[in-house]
Amino acid sequence: ETDMTTNCISFSLSDQFMEKYIEPGNHNSGTDLNRTYLWRLQFLLPFVSLGLMCFGALIGLCACACRSLYPAIATGVLHFLAGLCTLGLVGCYVAGIELLHKKLPLPDDVRGEFGWSFCLACVSAPLQFMAAALFIWAARTNRKEFTLLKAYRVA
Repeated sequence: ETDMTTNCISFSLSDQFMEKYIEPGNHNSGTDLNRTYLWRLQFLLPFVSLGLMCFGALIGLCACACRSLYPAIATGVLHFLAGLCTLGLVGCYVAGIELLHKKLPLPDDVRGEFGWSFCLACVSAPLQFMAAALFIWAARTNRKEFTLLKAYRVA
């Protein structure tokens, strides 16, 4: 019987991108590519999502300044892609944790629960999809009304 001690250890950013091994803690066991790339993606996807959201906000500001409806569609598409990144992030995190728990079961006195940030990410993805749908719907609706108004003025 082995006694397992649980300690919290702080990892730097470069430590987060290290290779994960087939047997956790045994660097001679070979690289577990699934866990390695799932772990790396769960750190990269939030930054990609944030970048898409910020770029969408800039396009939205330009749309307001130019009084054009076409950039609103691009903003909606960027929000949709950000939602896909957030959804992918949640999937990578859950898959990585499940793969780790198959290799290294939790001790009896440890509760394996998802925290508030995981719940926030689960809520964030549908909100990003709804924002994308609203941007695209608003741009399409206003373009039709704008075209009808223009046709009415010509007539």
